[in-house]
Amino acid sequence: MSSVSLALAEQGLAAWRKGDFKTLERLLDLAVEWHWFEPGEWDCHGREDVMRTLRERHAEGFAAGALEFRDVGGDTVIVVSHPSQIGGPEWPAETATVMRFRNEKVVSMQDYRTEREALAAVAASAG
Repeated sequence: MSSVSLALAEQGLAAWRKGDFKTLERLLDLAVEWHWFEPGEWDCHGREDVMRTLRERHAEGFAAGALEFRDVGGDTVIVVSHPSQIGGPEWPAETATVMRFRNEKVVSMQDYRTEREALAAVAASAG
């Protein structure tokens, strides 16, 4: 499943970069959850909420930033980004989002401050 999940993550983020929100939306489960490093106003609950945030980030130029994909096995992919390259010094230098898939749809996304934190979280959840 991991190669399928990786391909879906790459396809979805390529669509986001091009502003192809219809393709992106089809890859998200209706009940998808997206959580920031700390619980709060940046958390998204449901596809509409996630899409609203992705449209905002696209309009702010973040889709142009470099992305690195890590296939960590199973139904999980980590996407590493560098928001400060686009948003300036008030944005983090690095973030990593753990994306989990079920039935070829994104069901959850969890942001971490660094790739190292994301990898540790994935390892801890694996047992």
